[in-house]
Amino acid sequence: MNIILPPDLMLMALAGICLLILIANLVMRGLRRYKPAWRKRILSWRFRAGLTLLICLFLIVALVPFIFVRVDSGEVAVLWKRFGGGTYLDKHFSEGTVLVMPWDKLIIYNGRFQTAHENIDAITNEGLRITLNVTVRYRPVIEHVPYLHQLVGPKYLEEMVLPEVASAVRMIVSRYRAEQVYSHQRIKVQKELLEEVLHELHLQEETILEQTGHIKDGHTLVNLDDMLIKRVDVPDKVHEAIISKVNQSYLNEEYAMRLEVAKKEALRKKTEAQGIADFQETVAGGISETYLRWRGIEATIELAKSNNSKVVVIGSGKDGLPLILNTESSLSGPAPTLGQDASTLVMAEETTRPPSEHLKSAIKPGEPMSSHHMSSAKSGEPLNKH
Repeated sequence: MNIILPPDLMLMALAGICLLILIANLVMRGLRRYKPAWRKRILSWRFRAGLTLLICLFLIVALVPFIFVRVDSGEVAVLWKRFGGGTYLDKHFSEGTVLVMPWDKLIIYNGRFQTAHENIDAITNEGLRITLNVTVRYRPVIEHVPYLHQLVGPKYLEEMVLPEVASAVRMIVSRYRAEQVYSHQRIKVQKELLEEVLHELHLQEETILEQTGHIKDGHTLVNLDDMLIKRVDVPDKVHEAIISKVNQSYLNEEYAMRLEVAKKEALRKKTEAQGIADFQETVAGGISETYLRWRGIEATIELAKSNNSKVVVIGSGKDGLPLILNTESSLSGPAPTLGQDASTLVMAEETTRPPSEHLKSAIKPGEPMSSHHMSSAKSGEPLNKH
C-alpha cells in the first residue's frame, strides 16, 4: 500500500511517542497501587523489553530513508514494485512524502521546464559545413511519466529527443545557404526546426506505444516547447566574405541615396533657374528711364547719409545726378565699396543718354575747375589733367 503522507508527519510521530510514554507512566503507577504482582512481573521483563525496543528503533532509523521518500517541488515519482508487476502505471506520485516498502523502488523525474544545449554539425545546400549551437526547451508530460519510464527511461533526452533534433537540424539546414542561416532567415529556420521535431517525436511515440500494446490515443510522452539557434559557426573565410558582402550592400545603399539627393538638387536648381528666367522676362518690359533715374536718386540719398569722406561730382544733363566717390577706399585700394557700386549704377544710367557737344573741353594742369567745367563734365567721366 502506497500512501502520500502529510508534511507534518514527524510532529505527529513525536506527539504520539510523548503520549505513549505518559500513558505508560500512569499505568505503572496504577499497577503499583492496585496490582503489585503485575508490576513486579512487568519490571522483570524490563531488560528484554528495552533490548527489543532498541532493536526496533535501530531498524526504523536504518529503514526510514528507504521507506519515507521525499518528492520535492516540481518533481514527479514513479513506483516500481518488486512483487507487484514492475512499473505502477495507474498513478504517478506528486510532491510530498511517499511511503514505500523496503523492497520497492521510487524513481523521481523532474517535471519542470528544462533546457538542453547541443552542438550539431550540418551541411548547407552549397556544400559548406557549419556548426549550430541549438537550445531545446522540453518537459515530460506529468500524466504519462509512468509510460515514459517504462518505455524510454530516465535518459529520455539523450535517447529520444536529441537524436530527432539533430536529424531535423541537418535536414532543414540543407535547404538553405550559410548566409541565410547566419542572418535574416534564422527565425524561419527555427520555426521549421520546431515543427519538424514535433512531427518526428509524435511519430516515434506512436511507434513505441504501438509496439508495446499500450493505448496510443492522447499519449504524448514529452512536450517540446521551443527550439533556439544560439550561435552559427562558419569557416573564417566564409565569415569574412559574408561581412564584406554586407558592407558592400550598405555602401550600395549609401550611393543610391547620394544619387537621389543629387537628382533632387538638380531639380531644385532647374526650378530656381526657371523662376529667375520668368522674373526677368516679366520685369524686362517694365524697366524705363524714369525708374532707373529714381533708383539713382535713392542710391545717392543713402550714400549721402553715410559718414565716409566723399568727392561729389555734379553730373550734366537735365537730371544732374551727382557722383559720390569714397576717397578713403580709392586711396587704400581695397575691394569696391558701396559708394563705388552706387556710382557705377549712376554712370550706367548717364551713359544711356546722348553726349553733349560742349563737354569736349579739358582742364589744363593747375587751372581751377570753374562752374562751366563742373557743368560740362559728364557724370562718372574722369577729368583730363593734361
